[in-house]
Amino acid sequence: MAITTDIINTLRSRSIIRIVNTAANDNTVITLANLSANSSLETVSQAAITHIISTSNAGRWKIYRGNDATGVLIMTLGDGADFPLSQYDIAIANTPTANIFVTNSGTDGTLILQVTKTATYSQGLTGY
Repeated sequence: MAITTDIINTLRSRSIIRIVNTAANDNTVITLANLSANSSLETVSQAAITHIISTSNAGRWKIYRGNDATGVLIMTLGDGADFPLSQYDIAIANTPTANIFVTNSGTDGTLILQVTKTATYSQGLTGY
């Protein structure tokens, strides 16, 4: 697999997902558990996409909700897309309890997703 994924999670806040593709027709799945900043404190039950940035060399990014391409297709992106959805109070939350599955038909590209999450917490925050 030639897709690499880097996720920056913040407890009680958003997650930033960076996906880099370096091979033709590759894919990856981001599970809701991958969005937890600390699995012993936070259990993520839903996620909504609030910002999308993409680049691709003549390929297309496709974002699905589910474990593979049979899930709900929520967006198809070309090169140079930048959708700051949260600036307009928009969140793409189709099937919010499903994982996020991403494909790229090109040979190079980067996709950045900002997601908000709904979670339960095993303990409250203490201190400042």
